[in-house]
Amino acid sequence: MLTWLMLSAVRRLERRYDYEASYIRALAAASPKALMAFSGVGRLQGFREGAPPEAIAAAALAGTLNEDCGPCTQIVVRQAEERGVSPAILAAILSGDGEAMGPDAGLAFGFARASLARDLESSEDLRDEVVARWGRKGLAAIALALAAARVYPTVKYALGYGKACSKVTVGGRAIAVRA
Repeated sequence: MLTWLMLSAVRRLERRYDYEASYIRALAAASPKALMAFSGVGRLQGFREGAPPEAIAAAALAGTLNEDCGPCTQIVVRQAEERGVSPAILAAILSGDGEAMGPDAGLAFGFARASLARDLESSEDLRDEVVARWGRKGLAAIALALAAARVYPTVKYALGYGKACSKVTVGGRAIAVRA
């Protein structure tokens, strides 16, 4: 019964975001317990306290872009749009335009990229700036957004479903991803 409810949620996600989630159904077919474990990523992704939506979106996009070539990135964009992040900021993040991102998204994106690159010096300086601006709670929100965003495409590719790249759109307009 629990598996059926979870797969029902997957179908809703597919309809809402025009997203193909066969890899999640394959995970459930392999093991309902694996699907339950995977569903915990949503709790990580759902923690957004302490930092503005633009910063959370920038960190999540940095993580997703590190792992994905389109469909998972598109979902992160759509979720950010739903939370009120402006199309201009989202387009700037995707195109790697640091100035156009604005100060909040720019800081979070730079911090996330430095963290992913294991650039200890830059990430330490940027972490200090994140904490000064939003506190430890904001840092936690950005760290969890970064980590959670990487899980979906990683699982998708590991299960053999990461074969389709697509254009990413913001506000109905295709964006050249360069970030």
